[in-house]
Amino acid sequence: MRRIGCHVSIAGGITNAPGRAEELGCEVFQMFTRSPQGGMAPKITSEIAEEFKSAMKASNQAECYIHTPYYINFASEKESLRKNSVRIAREELERGSLIGAKYVMTHLGSSKEGDRQKAMELAAQSVKEILHGYKGSTELLLEISAGAGSLMGCTFEELAEIRDKSRQEVGVCIDTAHMFAMGYDIRTLKAVAETEKKISATVGKKSIKLVHANDSKVDLGERKDRHDHIGDGKIGRDGFVHLLSTFDLDFILETEHDKVEQDIVVLKDIRAKIKT
Repeated sequence: MRRIGCHVSIAGGITNAPGRAEELGCEVFQMFTRSPQGGMAPKITSEIAEEFKSAMKASNQAECYIHTPYYINFASEKESLRKNSVRIAREELERGSLIGAKYVMTHLGSSKEGDRQKAMELAAQSVKEILHGYKGSTELLLEISAGAGSLMGCTFEELAEIRDKSRQEVGVCIDTAHMFAMGYDIRTLKAVAETEKKISATVGKKSIKLVHANDSKVDLGERKDRHDHIGDGKIGRDGFVHLLSTFDLDFILETEHDKVEQDIVVLKDIRAKIKT
């Protein structure tokens, strides 16, 4: 695969997203299907779903990925918040299935209200509830976090434990900036190989389904989520050469849109040189 894309806006409706992705040079893309800050989700009718699928073909977009809203917290001890997070994640899977999205990726939330082990149990229970009775085609991915504060799922060990406790077959989305901020070095070929070994020993390399490709404004292990443009940050261009060589997956950029088109070009250039 190694198709390249970025997160795009759904302003004016989700049917506008594939065209925007094509304009930016995407081969695949990611989007929200609702406001990431809250509020009711716009209904996806059968007509909208068909229009979206037609736009995907017309815009030459191979896949669409969905990101859940920011406010989700599967580890909250406030049952109303946790249950609402479960409901929204399930809705996103159902909505994704309507439009043919391949994956819905989500953060897990935080353990700030209580002890971490209890939060792990709650997160695993939430994943189990999200997928209970689910028959759709869109798959759920858990995204590794940058580890700021009390965020959950910031190591591959935690992601593996939550997945195993949930007894659900869920994949993992790796975010390069988050990994780096958590202390997983990916700047050199040797470092990427070491990180790959850690992945294989925990969640398993086959569980990695998607890459969020972001350079990092912060140094290794600083545990802050600060995305930078490819080659401008602390990971550096060489890091992405090694990542693209190692992971035969789609790469989705989540960098600022002032230079995201340039980031797409950079990743495509790296990919072209890897293939030759």
